[in-house]
Amino acid sequence: MILVSLGCSNSADNANSFNRNIFQLTSFPDMPDTFRFSYKDAHVKAKALMNEEFLWSAIEETAPFGNDDGSDAAYGFRLWRVYNKNISPTVYLDQLIDRWGYPKFELDELDTAKISLYLSAPALKSETEIRQQMETMKEAMKNAGDTSMQSMNDNQFREIIILSSQSMGASFLVGIDNAIIATGFAQFVLEGELDQKLKSLVVIAIKRQLLPVLINRWDVNYIPMRKEQLNTMLNIINKVD
Repeated sequence: MILVSLGCSNSADNANSFNRNIFQLTSFPDMPDTFRFSYKDAHVKAKALMNEEFLWSAIEETAPFGNDDGSDAAYGFRLWRVYNKNISPTVYLDQLIDRWGYPKFELDELDTAKISLYLSAPALKSETEIRQQMETMKEAMKNAGDTSMQSMNDNQFREIIILSSQSMGASFLVGIDNAIIATGFAQFVLEGELDQKLKSLVVIAIKRQLLPVLINRWDVNYIPMRKEQLNTMLNIINKVD
């Protein structure tokens, strides 16, 4: 997923200011392009609580910054925060998820029945969307020089797209929760504090990922580690003032 550029929230004029100002960041001596979320550069309060090595991993799937959605959310938040010091990070999250185009979901939802409905809902709900995805898939195959599916007709392409759409709910929800968790940890690492509304959403996101309906979708050999890491993260967030 490509790092998105998010606008400020106060007015229509501010909506595009981030896109204009993002290119100025390379001239900031205290914000080099090589910045990485790390224990060494973390706020002293974050260092006191975030002393588990996995928390700083760039490749560990459950770590705050170790998955694609979480990494994009965290680094995007850092840039967004430069121009939005006094705005709740939850505004950033709403903008981010909207830009990603993920289906809408109530971020404070823990009801298993409602989560299951979201997981089973097809990502593509109209024939127009299905056709667009079919054309995108064909074009991608053409550009990649892939000849393995040249004999497929439109009905076969359509079936692939629909089946793929029906299995995306869990990926979307994991992505949303990864973004929430990463944004919360990013604020804590950068500022040593956590917006109370964001803190509540991070706690919910972690608890949601621990629910059987979601945790059991992972490889059986990875589930114990994921549970342990999620609980470690939950304990840390609960200790943040």
